[in-house]
Amino acid sequence: MLLLLKRGMAMASEVKSPLGYIELNNGLKAIFAMNDIFLNYTFEDAAYWETLRSMVNLFLDAYRQKNSDTILKPIEGNIVVKTQYQHLLNIENTTKDQDIKITEDEENTTYIEFQNRAKTQPPIETRAIEYFGLGIGHGKGKIANQIWLLAEDLDSVLHGEQHTFYILKDEVADYIHPTSSGIMYVSLSKLSQMKSPVGELASFLLGKTIAPENEDVRTIVASFNSSFDAFKADKEVVKMLSVAERYRNDGWYDGVAEGKSIGIIEGKIIGITEGVSCGANKVVELIKSGLSPDEALRKVSEEKNTLVESILEE
Repeated sequence: MLLLLKRGMAMASEVKSPLGYIELNNGLKAIFAMNDIFLNYTFEDAAYWETLRSMVNLFLDAYRQKNSDTILKPIEGNIVVKTQYQHLLNIENTTKDQDIKITEDEENTTYIEFQNRAKTQPPIETRAIEYFGLGIGHGKGKIANQIWLLAEDLDSVLHGEQHTFYILKDEVADYIHPTSSGIMYVSLSKLSQMKSPVGELASFLLGKTIAPENEDVRTIVASFNSSFDAFKADKEVVKMLSVAERYRNDGWYDGVAEGKSIGIIEGKIIGITEGVSCGANKVVELIKSGLSPDEALRKVSEEKNTLVESILEE
């Protein structure tokens, strides 16, 4: 019981700050900087393309400072951005491509994926390779890089680093393959601990309350706030977010951020009988493994009749 209390307190200390709230038919929904629909909505608008360029270049610059011989270069040419927003508007769609596609000078491409959870189905490692292959194929010999911004660290690709960048290289002579593209993984949590412009940006994306000192980051934050004002007033957005399916596609992680966090769930469980706690703990573990709350509850209730469902509905 004490362990549950401590874990609940730990989760409470990690509560994120939203950009704001949208009023839906069933109540208020908090919108965070890493909200998939919001990001696609924002960068669908050409007015925010320079904001996106600035964000990407801050992450690239941070990597280049530690790896001066990298083949990666900042995005400096004319850009066109394509998002998945129109796809997301169609609630009948069940699959999508990557979040953001930046095409520079009608040639090289950078795909950006904003990822809230480390554990997904299929796994990030699998999805990244699938997207990578598609990107290279569509690129027809041009550069097609991937950048995965990870809110949660994934050890299998990060290995404890702030950044990793995977490219095609010859094992014998260590030569990089001609016109080589790569997959970059970025640990937002590690970068957010740095006192630097990229640290401020990572902190903002993670929902931490910050007062950025860097002018570029201040501009990025202002752009996000400006886009959110339009986002919350858009009737199509409200309609889309009102559909229950969108909550699942948007990820249970957003539910955690809104207050239905595992810590709060565990806090509600404290004081309940040991048998109920066991069932609730299983719900928590299933949620952590990637199931939605409804799916986790359904699975547990099928195996054992517990009072967890009534607890979660309070």
